[in-house]
Amino acid sequence: MLVVTVPVPTTDAHELSVWIEGTVVHVSGPADYRRRLNLPDGADGARLQAGLFGDILELRAPRAERSPSVRHRDVDVRPFS
Repeated sequence: MLVVTVPVPTTDAHELSVWIEGTVVHVSGPADYRRRLNLPDGADGARLQAGLFGDILELRAPRAERSPSVRHRDVDVRPFS
């Protein structure tokens, strides 16, 4: 499992948008916040999950059996328990 943490300018998951295109994860939020992260080879972007812990966004992607091609997919941001 690949886990990446990113500080974000909000503690409200509804203020964040996360989506993936190919192997690039896009994050946008309030005050013109924008970040792009490249998933490493072997990460399954089709099963990417996003969770918010306070003002830290955590992205989780399992290892892929093969590298799937993801054109575009929105990712729901929700609290991880």
